Amino acid sequence: MKTNFYILILIFLCFGLNSQANTYYNYNHHIFPNFIFDNYPEVGKISAPVPNPVNDYANFYYNLPEEQNGEIAIFDFTGIKVKSVQIQAGQGEIQIATYDLKAGVYFACLIVEGKTLDSKKLIKK
Repeated sequence: MKTNFYILILIFLCFGLNSQANTYYNYNHHIFPNFIFDNYPEVGKISAPVPNPVNDYANFYYNLPEEQNGEIAIFDFTGIKVKSVQIQAGQGEIQIATYDLKAGVYFACLIVEGKTLDSKKLIKK
C-alpha cells in the first residue's frame, strides 16, 4: 500500500497534471506539449528532446520570435553550462550531439538576449 502511494507521487512529479490535455499533439509517435499544428512549439518555446532519454544525439524543435537569434544551452544538474548551440530566428529543428555527456539529468534551455525563455529536462543514458 505504501509502495503504491510512492509510485503515484513519483508519476505525479515526473509528468505533472495538465488541465489542458487537448493541447497535446502527436508527432512521430512522440507527444509534445504546446505544439501548434505545423509541428513547431509556440513562439519562445522548445520541444522536449527526441528521443528522451538520449544516447548520442537529441533533436529539438524551436520557435523563436522573428529577428531574434538565440541559443539552446544544456546545463548539468548543478547549473553548469556543458554545451551551447546557436540558432536562427523563426522556426527550426536542430540536432545536438550528446555522446560526450555523462549519464545523468540535464536541462536544455532556450536563451534569447541573455534570458531563459523555456527549458526542458534531458536524460542521458
